[in-house]
Amino acid sequence: MNPKLKSVLAKVFALVGMIALWAPILFMFLSAVVGSIISKTFLFDYFLLAETSLVIVPGLVLLFFASLLAEKYSKWFGWGGALAIVLLVGSQALAFATGLSTGAVPASGPIFITVIAAIVLFNIVVIALAVLSILLVKKLFRRQPEAIPTAE
Repeated sequence: MNPKLKSVLAKVFALVGMIALWAPILFMFLSAVVGSIISKTFLFDYFLLAETSLVIVPGLVLLFFASLLAEKYSKWFGWGGALAIVLLVGSQALAFATGLSTGAVPASGPIFITVIAAIVLFNIVVIALAVLSILLVKKLFRRQPEAIPTAE
């Protein structure tokens, strides 16, 4: 692949992926602050990142491809993205299989704790990868020092 095209694709994928991860995170915190002020009680929807997974998962895929093209952090985005998807799908599958998602099983006990723990871990992984996406974008857009001509 043409190095210039490879660089442009890596930058575009990294920027779009970074925005896809940070937008739901910032919205989660913004809605918590505004909702808490309006209701005069602490509100925080930690399910929001799982609910916006249709934005987050493509963002993770784009960041993985950007990291492959840039040859930076690819293992972090690969394993981290895979872990995030496994936690998300696993928590939803467990909730559905046990009847927790339909209300057939009460929201208590070890199954409930496992589902909530998986969602919280998913959030932590997504936030960590969002921070890493900033580092990737910084490296991709860093100016390369020009070569100093040597006297021959």
